[in-house]
Amino acid sequence: MGAPIKTCSKVLLIDIGGTNIRTAIANIGSNDLINPLKRNHNQIISIDALIKDFIKENLDIKHIVFSVAGPKINHSISMTNAELQIDRKYILENFKLDSCHILNDWESIGHSLSIVKNHETKFINQGKPFNDVALVLGPGTGLGAALVIKDEIILPTELGNSSINISKILQEFIPSNNNDFKNVESIISGKGLSKIFFLISGLKKNPEEILATYESDKLAKKSIDIFLISISQLLSELALIYMPGKGIYLSGALIRNLIRFIDFDSFTKNFLENKKSPHKEILNQMPLAVINKQMASLHGSLHFINKLNQKNWKGLF
Repeated sequence: MGAPIKTCSKVLLIDIGGTNIRTAIANIGSNDLINPLKRNHNQIISIDALIKDFIKENLDIKHIVFSVAGPKINHSISMTNAELQIDRKYILENFKLDSCHILNDWESIGHSLSIVKNHETKFINQGKPFNDVALVLGPGTGLGAALVIKDEIILPTELGNSSINISKILQEFIPSNNNDFKNVESIISGKGLSKIFFLISGLKKNPEEILATYESDKLAKKSIDIFLISISQLLSELALIYMPGKGIYLSGALIRNLIRFIDFDSFTKNFLENKKSPHKEILNQMPLAVINKQMASLHGSLHFINKLNQKNWKGLF
């Protein structure tokens, strides 16, 4: 693996989502983020300009870790919901860094799971863990997910672009127009919540507006309730596919804002619905939780490079 990185070196952490870009600097070996910031894409001239500005102000930045919303092929990611490509060879050649690592955004969040503290986790169902496999996922601009095996091997997926059939739940609440939902993230995402609300009300609202009127607008409440039922039923299917006995962990800003509307008993009931023995008992043992930790992807990227710097870590890169 080569010589350990000098602990005096700094790393630039950049998380590129479908809507926002989050950045921070950190010292190698530290667990603390320095000046974490969140900005909208339209506030950034270009990724190149962003990196140049950071390096100009922090000459001791020698490493960079990207977490990007898109499938990783070798050491490059083309974003799913934006026209942007991040390539390791290009970054190294143009910015004279010692190292560049490119992770899927949910790969980074998977790396954060082992450093999430108890007070940063809200359990919907406590469960009784029975293996070393966890699933992390969350709706945002799209829907991301990753498998976490023994806290070391992180396998990101393109779950959001798959077509697992959960549109049947919509047939009960929205008998017509459910053909608008072509893949999983067309339902389980911020835009999915807005679409559900539009089909019920005929009005266009963004997720923030819908959340803000949960208690005053019965159609907003109905939309959010349908959205949460859809999430619980999706998790039920994924639980049988992946068998994450260590737990299913929801993360991201949207789910953190939704947690106050979740009836834990109802959510768990929907998660177990239509499952027969022994699968119902197996699913009931799986912890279900929401991660309240903000900037989880940046913390995960930092944890990744810190683990990489340990001689005895044999993670999968």
